[in-house]
Amino acid sequence: MTKLFRLATPADYSFHTDIGLWELSFDKRPIKGVRCEDPIAGAYEYNQGRIKFREALQCSHKLEQQFDFNAVLEWAAQSGSPEQCHIILGMLCASNIETYKTLALKFIQTHHDNYPMHLDIAIFFTGFNSRLTTKHDLINIVKRRAEYGKDN
Repeated sequence: MTKLFRLATPADYSFHTDIGLWELSFDKRPIKGVRCEDPIAGAYEYNQGRIKFREALQCSHKLEQQFDFNAVLEWAAQSGSPEQCHIILGMLCASNIETYKTLALKFIQTHHDNYPMHLDIAIFFTGFNSRLTTKHDLINIVKRRAEYGKDN
C-alpha cells in the first residue's frame, strides 16, 4: 500500500516577525525547509528532503521483503539438508524469542556448509517477527526435506 505524503508550496509558509523567518504551516519539525528566509527555496528544500526520505523508506521495505523468514524457507526448500530443515522448522514453531534465538545460534554455529551468509539478516533481524507470515507450500517442502531428505 502506498502512503501519501504532503509536499510544500510557497503558499504554505507564513512570515514570523519574531524570528524573522518564513515557517511552514503544516510541519513544525526541525528539518530543512520548515523555517527559511525564502518560501520558494524553503519549499524546494523541504520537498527534496521528503522525496529522499520516501525513497529510503521504499528501499527499506524492499530489503525487508528480501530478508524475511520466507527467504530462509525458500533456501531451505531448495538447498537445506535434513538437519538444517529440522532446525529451521524449530525456529518457525518457536513459542518465544529465547527459543528462537537459541535455535538460530545453533543453526549458524554448526550448519554453515552450504548456507548463504546473507540470510543471517533474515534470521536475526526480521525472522522471529516475519516467520508467521510465511508461505505454507514452502513449509510443507521444508517439512518433507527434514523428514526424508528430499523434495518429494
